[in-house]
Amino acid sequence: MRDERLIAALGYRKFRGPTRVLVLDTGYLMVEDVIDAATDLGWHVATIQTQKEGMAQGSFISQLLRALIAERPDFIFTINHLGFDEKGVLAGLLNRYQIRIASWFVDHPLPILGGAMGNATPNTQVFCFEKTALRWLKTQGYEDPVYLPTGYNQRHFHPDRVNGDRAAALGGPLTFVGNSWWSKARESPDQQSKRAAQDILQQIQVNRNALAQGFAEALDAVKLDIPEPRARYTATQIALAEASMETRRQFAAALRPFGLTIYGDVHWDHLVPGIDRRPGLIAAGDVPALFAGSSLSANVSAEQMPTAVNQRVWEVPAVGGCLLTDAQEDAQVYFVDGEDIVLYQSFEEAADKAAFYLRHPEKRRAISERSFQKVSAAHRLTHRLEQMEKTLKSRVL
Repeated sequence: MRDERLIAALGYRKFRGPTRVLVLDTGYLMVEDVIDAATDLGWHVATIQTQKEGMAQGSFISQLLRALIAERPDFIFTINHLGFDEKGVLAGLLNRYQIRIASWFVDHPLPILGGAMGNATPNTQVFCFEKTALRWLKTQGYEDPVYLPTGYNQRHFHPDRVNGDRAAALGGPLTFVGNSWWSKARESPDQQSKRAAQDILQQIQVNRNALAQGFAEALDAVKLDIPEPRARYTATQIALAEASMETRRQFAAALRPFGLTIYGDVHWDHLVPGIDRRPGLIAAGDVPALFAGSSLSANVSAEQMPTAVNQRVWEVPAVGGCLLTDAQEDAQVYFVDGEDIVLYQSFEEAADKAAFYLRHPEKRRAISERSFQKVSAAHRLTHRLEQMEKTLKSRVL
């Protein structure tokens, strides 16, 4: 089809009926949750399979254009800008055809987008779960990035949908579900990238506080023996994984004396020898059952999150569980410590509070009841997509 005909075919008016979205399905875990939420809202949802790292290949472009003509979406949706090429060829093409892109970052955007030139096109609307990253996104040319925290999938996380037998089998007094970050830090990267990550760690501070305060400028000044622009940011991802792994080691070591059970990868055994570790949970219903069946669910944030909270902060209350988590700024914005959540400022305080609340089931019950009402009222993924829809409608090309 000639370009003029494509422009005409794709020049349909947007948001003139029920919302229509074309989702780039890269296999990222949260994509399925977003599809569920969009369907629950009554949106017309279509998907197209693509690689996480887009190459703007001709076969994929042809497939995408056919899907756009057939589905006539109001916008294309992706998580973490996955599916787009580094040079911005795909983003530029969609801009030419006036197709809006909604990219929701549920991980810090700097190591993902840094060095990926050309993606800050006028048709790209960025949403980000980390509010301190908005300023950096603006410096990269993204117009009006919007803060949008994560939420929970109400199809899975609700007391009525928990399997009672699985909750009894999986739950315990004090539990945590999550990976150790060992694989991302030590196994998956190539040797050159790991050496570059160590160089970064030796030259600058790499943690959540640094990310919020001039980290991009400090990173630019780091001396590395790798010339490719993207290599610096790939190494940053590894450095953040190393930092997160150490944070999780300290977290698990502090709570181990109180009977912490971890559901996660085998590398936890190296990090905290003797920890009570069980295999990671795979079945969709097992994580909600664990949260519902545990007296206290412990949580800790990754170092890529200066102020944001992870999905556990919404999911544990959503099934009627009681949550013990670090005192991230967003946790303090949305919840009240001791009333509908239990927050800790240090791992020593986490240990003290774990001991206290394990002795007081009546206080846990009261916290669980209040937090369930709070997340049900305002923190489902459907609530987040409604915010996204409102923003996109106000900024139609």
